[in-house]
Amino acid sequence: MRKNNGYNVPDGYFEGLRTKLSSIPAQEKQPTRFQKFAPYLALAACFAIAVLIGNFILNKTTVPSASDDEIIEYLISSDITLAQIEDYLISNQ
Repeated sequence: MRKNNGYNVPDGYFEGLRTKLSSIPAQEKQPTRFQKFAPYLALAACFAIAVLIGNFILNKTTVPSASDDEIIEYLISSDITLAQIEDYLISNQ
């Protein structure tokens, strides 16, 4: 038993289809400037995003350095002699 799907092809449709399609003129479109440079712009944007993300990650993971005043306060509070503090300051100038 054959089932009818309700769709029919018009009579003579395929006979003239090839001639109709061959009579349509081929249009060659020239790419615009944006279409030519779009891949390069996308690549540049990817590199810029990678640099920004890397910069953000590196800034979040760096350990801040202590100032000289903080180091001196630490050395004083840890019972280090004045001569040792002076030696440190002289060696780090």
